Amino acid sequence: MQAVQRIRFFDMAKGIGILCVVLGHAAIESIFVEPSNTAQWAMATCFSFHMPLFFLIAGYFMHPERDFQWRKEGKQLVLTYAITACLVVAGAGVMAKLRHLNVRDMVRFWADAAWYGSGDVSANTMWEVQGRIGAIWFLLAMFWARLLMHIFARMPYTGCWVAGSFVMSWVSSRSVWLPWSFQSGMCAVAFVYLGVLAKRYDVLGRVRRYPWIWAVAVALWALAIWKFTGFSMAMNNYGVHPVMAAVGSIAGTLCIIGLCQLLDHVQWVGAVLSRAGQATLAILCVHLIEDDVLPWGEWLVTLHAKTIGIPLVAVAFCAHLVIDLLGAWALYYVPVVNTWFYPTLAKAKEQAKVEGGRPLAAPAGGGVSAVQ
Repeated sequence: MQAVQRIRFFDMAKGIGILCVVLGHAAIESIFVEPSNTAQWAMATCFSFHMPLFFLIAGYFMHPERDFQWRKEGKQLVLTYAITACLVVAGAGVMAKLRHLNVRDMVRFWADAAWYGSGDVSANTMWEVQGRIGAIWFLLAMFWARLLMHIFARMPYTGCWVAGSFVMSWVSSRSVWLPWSFQSGMCAVAFVYLGVLAKRYDVLGRVRRYPWIWAVAVALWALAIWKFTGFSMAMNNYGVHPVMAAVGSIAGTLCIIGLCQLLDHVQWVGAVLSRAGQATLAILCVHLIEDDVLPWGEWLVTLHAKTIGIPLVAVAFCAHLVIDLLGAWALYYVPVVNTWFYPTLAKAKEQAKVEGGRPLAAPAGGGVSAVQ
């Protein structure tokens, strides 16, 4: 029973994380249409912790002492990236046709962005790339981070190798930005390693024994939000105060996990958030596709004119979320494709083959389990 509970509140934390990914992007888009303090605070809060949370949790459930599972990691992360990127390119072509734009130019633009695999536009790319693929940089970076963590775990002075990877990537990204989000993964391995250490030294148990740590975590996270000057793990940008940003993101992750432990006792809240957490991969990919393909700039101007009195960031968030949840729900029922976006389905089928029985039912909502 304790193991099930731990999976549940970690899934809930991932659910909050993916909702904050959508909210953060909605905030950025709404700021372009109409700057507001509400959108600024939403962006600062979301970006202060959401990406580190995923890498920290990934590290918490990693077993770096085991062999790296090339097939599993490649399928779940790299191949899912490739499928999603292809859908973006195809969707962009269709949208260009519907809007009477140059289809060839639009397809080439997104194909170049997909091949380079950068989370944002950079002036330091190895060859000219005008676009960015967006949120699914995370999949490539996670692949590199997990691979590096397995390599470093077999070396003496693992922490030194991790720190060296972070520093080398952070410094080199100021002069050259490599393709496929490799440098993002080199920095992200530090957060993965911290997750590994958190599990090894039972950080959550220590925090429960010393409740004053929660107050410190809340204060550090609040300070990071208040002094927020940008935080993009996609581009190794930790703002004007990088140490504060990094420490604040760790504190924020701890606060979110603590909050989820409390909310776990509220049945309907726990059920909703855990389902979102289990569908993280599908929601992320659907969100990336609609965010890249659909003309949100034009749509938000229209929505803003029709929803006077409602913060635009809230309108944008709800609009994105409806599409993302419907898309993630639809993906769950598409044969073959669903196993790419819901790895638990693939796992259930593999287990059924081993046992020689019928496929086991996936957890409600499907998705990536918190324990990997």
